[in-house]
Amino acid sequence: VGHFTHVFVDEAGQASEPECLIPLGLVSDASGQIILAGDPMQLGPVIKSRLAMAYGLNVSMLERLMARPVYLRDEDAFGACGAYNPLLVTKLVKNYRSHSALLALPSRLFYHKELEVCADPKVVTSLLGWEKLPKKGFPLVFHGVRGSEAREGRSPSWFNAAEAVQVMRYCCLLARGASTQVPAGDIGVITPYRKQVEKIRILLRNVDLMDIKVGSVEEFQGQEYLVIIISTVRSNEDRFEDDRYFLGFLANSKRFNVAITRPKALLVVLGNPHVLVKDPCFGALLEYSITNGVYTGCNLPPELQALLQPGSTAPVGKAGPAGLTPHHGEPLSTSLCWPCSLP
Repeated sequence: VGHFTHVFVDEAGQASEPECLIPLGLVSDASGQIILAGDPMQLGPVIKSRLAMAYGLNVSMLERLMARPVYLRDEDAFGACGAYNPLLVTKLVKNYRSHSALLALPSRLFYHKELEVCADPKVVTSLLGWEKLPKKGFPLVFHGVRGSEAREGRSPSWFNAAEAVQVMRYCCLLARGASTQVPAGDIGVITPYRKQVEKIRILLRNVDLMDIKVGSVEEFQGQEYLVIIISTVRSNEDRFEDDRYFLGFLANSKRFNVAITRPKALLVVLGNPHVLVKDPCFGALLEYSITNGVYTGCNLPPELQALLQPGSTAPVGKAGPAGLTPHHGEPLSTSLCWPCSLP
């Protein structure tokens, strides 16, 4: 039974297990080899059925197997081989996309600080002199916006008008700047809510910047842009009882990881620090931005004030409790290799 000596499943982290099993059933049971290639720390299968999720179909075969003992990270036994059994796991840690300043945080939060910067220096340093950077030479902007989240009619989707306008301003500055002009096709705008996508598209259409792609995190997985602008939308500072309800789509480390690893040369994040400090990933991004002097915009919650560099000032505002614990995970791209008889 089975014909192929080798079966490669690319983007296995996004495939549901039944989808993955279809090609695996065609491998030779005598000498077949199976390779699952993908990133278990980025978006998994898109499953809409709650029943299917309850039975684990939202977890890819790659992610499930990476949690099994034979595939676990073991620095003591395999420290010289990247901390994994080299017969079963191959890590791809060379990053050919992003500037080192943009790669440092996801490398620390998700990949054990193992990512290596291998991108073309001419590309990733092309916007280090942009006049709107809070810190020249550091291609990250965290712009604090204390706007208002809202809904329209019976739509369950949120939008934030203040952030949408600020996104449009950044797009205009980048595409039509006096000293730096970025082609519209090299700019991407990521936002987690469909209504915010709609509002931003209308604003960009009004200023003849329709070529700028605006979409959800899912629409950007696997893609890369010279510039990425993220609008986080949520801004209600009173809903602190239930973090999951309060943050919605934002409370998802995989979405966060995908979003902040799309840009090559510049990342601009728009959001309310009094809300985002509640999330471990966004809290870490806030810390990283403040300590590197690239935070701008509204006042900071008290627990972040201490991170301001000497000489910097920002008024203290109302805030909820912080949650800044980093989230650790698996390598950027993992390939599992084994004979056709699975452990």
